[in-house]
Amino acid sequence: MIYLDNAATTKPCEAAVKAMLASAEEFGNPSSMHGVGLRAEKQLISARKTIAQKLGGDFKGVYFTSGGTEANNLAVIGTARAKRRQGKRVIVSKTEHPSVLAAAGQLEEEDFDVIYADVGADGRVDTGRLRSYITEDTILVSVMHVNNETGVIQPVEEISAMVRAAAPKAVVHCDCVQSFCKLPINAEKLGADMITISAHKIHAFKGCGALYTANKHIKPLIYGGEQQGEIRPGTENVGGIMAFAAAADAAVTDMAQMRRKREYMIRLLQEKVPDIAVNGSNEYNSGSVLNVSVMGIKSEILLHALERHEVYISSGSACSSHKPQPSHVLTAMGIGAAAVTGAVRISFCADTTDDEIDRAAQAIAAEAANIRKYMR
Repeated sequence: MIYLDNAATTKPCEAAVKAMLASAEEFGNPSSMHGVGLRAEKQLISARKTIAQKLGGDFKGVYFTSGGTEANNLAVIGTARAKRRQGKRVIVSKTEHPSVLAAAGQLEEEDFDVIYADVGADGRVDTGRLRSYITEDTILVSVMHVNNETGVIQPVEEISAMVRAAAPKAVVHCDCVQSFCKLPINAEKLGADMITISAHKIHAFKGCGALYTANKHIKPLIYGGEQQGEIRPGTENVGGIMAFAAAADAAVTDMAQMRRKREYMIRLLQEKVPDIAVNGSNEYNSGSVLNVSVMGIKSEILLHALERHEVYISSGSACSSHKPQPSHVLTAMGIGAAAVTGAVRISFCADTTDDEIDRAAQAIAAEAANIRKYMR
C-alpha cells in the first residue's frame, strides 16, 4: 500500500500505540481523588507540558478536545461570545477549514459581523485587503497556518502584527492542525493568542485534539463539569491524550525534507502526465501537501482507478470529500472549474519514501492515460 493521504489522517506511530496501551493500565478517572485517579491526573499534566513545549507556551493554556473541529469551534464561537460587548466584527479567511467557516456561519446567525477575507491566486491571504477590514470593534481574526488542501503557508506573523496595531483587544486564532510538528511553531513568535492542533494528523489517534490559549477569554461550548477549568468539561480522553503527547514528543520537524519530497513528486508528474497544473504557492508551502489538477479528468474517477494499484490520495479535505461540491479553497483562489474538478491532493509524511513517490507517480500517469484514452 502506498498511502499519500496524510493530510486526512496518519498511521499511528509506535510511541503513540505504546502510550495508548500503557493508559489501559492506569485507567483511573483524572477527577477522582484517590490514588488511581491522581496518577491519571499526573499523566494529563505531563501531556500538557509536552504539547505546550512543542508550541512554546504555558502548559496551563492547553485544553484537550475531541479533535481539531471542536477546538476550532471553541476558539471561534467561544471567543466571539465572550467578547461580544467589546465588538461584533469577526474576520476569517475564505480558505479556512470547514470547521472554522461553519463556526463563522453560526456567528452570523447570532448577529455578529463576519467578514470573509480574500486570498490571491497563490492561496495566500491578501493582507492589504485584510487590513482594510480590521476596525476598532474587531474581536477575532482567524487565519490558518498551513492550508489543508494546498499546503500553502499563510503570513500569520504579519497578520498578527497588523491586528495588534489596528485592534489591540482583538484575539488572533490560528488553525495549526496541518503545521503542528511539521513546521517549527512558537506561539509568541507566530503572534497567535489561540492555536488549534489535532492528534491524528501527527501519527496519534482520532478523537483527540487541543486548543492552546494564552488567556482565558473564551466561553465554553459544553457544560456540566469542572474539568479543564470548565473551559472544556467532561472526562478527559486520557489514552488519546497520552498518545498525542507521545507522538508529538517523537515527531521530528524537517520542513526541508518534506519540501524535497513534494518537489520530487511535482517533477515526476510533470514528466509523466501531460496537461497538469500545480495549485497553490510553491514558495510558501509546507511541503507536506501537493494539490495538482489533472486536466480533463474528474478527480473521483482517478482516485478510484488508483485503488487498483493500492495508491491512496484524495480529492480535497476529508471533512468535505463526500460532498459533490467544488473545493471552496481552489474556488477562492480563482482557479477555473475544469481545474477544480480535476484537482487531487497528495500528502506526505516523514515516513514517505522516494520509492513510494516513484510508484505512485507511475500509477497516476498510467491511469490518467487510460482514462483519457477512453474519454476520446
